[in-house]
Amino acid sequence: MKAFQLQQYDKKNLALNCVDLLRPQVAPNEVLIEVKAAGVNPLDNMITRGDVKMITPYALPQTMGNECAGVIAEVGSEVSDFAVGDAVFSRLPISRPGAFAEYVAVPADAVARMPEGLSFEEAASIPLTALTAYQALDLLEAKPGSSIFISGGSGGLGAMAIPLAKARGLKVYTNGNSASRERVMALG
Repeated sequence: MKAFQLQQYDKKNLALNCVDLLRPQVAPNEVLIEVKAAGVNPLDNMITRGDVKMITPYALPQTMGNECAGVIAEVGSEVSDFAVGDAVFSRLPISRPGAFAEYVAVPADAVARMPEGLSFEEAASIPLTALTAYQALDLLEAKPGSSIFISGGSGGLGAMAIPLAKARGLKVYTNGNSASRERVMALG
């Protein structure tokens, strides 16, 4: 299978190498996803530059990519929630990126069925930003009726955080560029 790997950390050159690898074997608690789309995030660039290696060091070479959407190609012997052919999306564990490949083995508890009506590309863009927004709001422990300022409401993270905050009953204030005003206002 084809995969895009980081060979060495480099602050100036963010290029990944396209390599041929064996298809991953699934552990009993994993599913094998045939990747149809993968999200590209600032985190991927941070990893490539070596900005997070003090927190999460990777053994290089490392297949990159932190979120994906695709179809289950195989299920581990202990997995009962998914079946071959299920359309799914995933935020891969931080210790095991690998979405920039044709196939990726992922613990089943890091996988969810794709919502109806989303394309693979749309679904692949959700897990990392949505989880980041959810975790940030959870850490705030804001009570319904409280106010929150979400910087960059027109960006990917802001666009996830606004509806999540509204669903928690928070009064949302944000900023963003004027070209995105209508889209941001539609978020709540």
